[in-house]
Amino acid sequence: MAIRIEKPYLRQNGDSVSLCAQITIGACRSEAWFTVESEYGACLTDDRLDAFVVGVLTTAMRMGEDIVCEAPLTRRLKYQLEQYLIPPMAANMEIYHPIAIHAPVTDEALSCAGAVGTGWTGGVDCMYTLMHHIAAQEKSRRLTHLLIASNGALESADNEAMLRTMARRARQGIAKEYPLSVVTVSSNLHLIQDENYLAVAGFRLPAVVLALQKLFGTFLNSGAYEFSRFSFVQENSAYYELLPLFCFETDNTVFYSSGGNVTRIQKLQELSEFPPARKYLHPCIYGREQNCGQCGKCIRTQAALYALDKLEVFAEAFDVAAFYKNKDEILAKVAVSAHSQHYAEVLQVMKQRGMELPPAAQRRVRILRAAKAAAEKARNEKELI
Repeated sequence: MAIRIEKPYLRQNGDSVSLCAQITIGACRSEAWFTVESEYGACLTDDRLDAFVVGVLTTAMRMGEDIVCEAPLTRRLKYQLEQYLIPPMAANMEIYHPIAIHAPVTDEALSCAGAVGTGWTGGVDCMYTLMHHIAAQEKSRRLTHLLIASNGALESADNEAMLRTMARRARQGIAKEYPLSVVTVSSNLHLIQDENYLAVAGFRLPAVVLALQKLFGTFLNSGAYEFSRFSFVQENSAYYELLPLFCFETDNTVFYSSGGNVTRIQKLQELSEFPPARKYLHPCIYGREQNCGQCGKCIRTQAALYALDKLEVFAEAFDVAAFYKNKDEILAKVAVSAHSQHYAEVLQVMKQRGMELPPAAQRRVRILRAAKAAAEKARNEKELI
């Protein structure tokens, strides 16, 4: 058995264009696609299978199935995957197995617009990337495009509507101020094989970029963790993204992991001095015009800014009054989530600044912990029945 990827082709869909390929996994043959607006249709890479191979690599390794390609793969990419990525992933993460990639190779050069892009949500990591690359002296590292992708990361009942909202918010805000071009891409790879997104995020977004090799000469992948935390964590590819990004490079497109030299707290400290971030920072997991203030990312971001005494300068991005109204509840949620790195960092900053949890927050922590312990006990008892 093997995962088979057929020759890629383009399909016009009204005002959009899709790069497609039929993929057979087991007994199921499905069409995989990457869809862009018509103006970027000419940038889709339809003479090789780079994007599709990277997109299904974790699936193939999890299943222990080789990948067989009916069209070429970039020679450099194939070599790097087989020699430098697949072996250490298989050796260090038990869910992944060694596989081979059977494909003709190509060294044919592609025309490229030389764009410099980064994935965009408006969150802390990508805003930090923008801040450090919007005016880079070296032209080949100066940001020109924001890439917004629907490839499994969006959390909405209507991901296409959420994609449009995110694009509109970017175009009317940060991209208009500089200006920058906004590229939107939809992909169905996550529907063909449903995998934990955090485990494969470091593969899915680069797959989108490789579908647009004729556009991107440089791609700045905004890292979530410091380089010093490099580790093969099978549930979260962000911890080891340095290795895949190196291996995904082609002679056409170069990848960088941006922001791993500092902590998230340091990023927020710097962003508090960056006026556009004060207006456009949008860590919210929901595709709303404004931050909801209640999801996990909103809570940890607001709490971190509060600990840094910088929340008020982000009054255009967050409902600061609502935060203070619910401060005890928010800080309690941070305290009971101290096992998570980003929440732990908030508590560490508070401790360094001599800030203690208010008594009401401490009481709420005890209630939340008791409820959590009761729920855990109930689950354990149910498993014993």
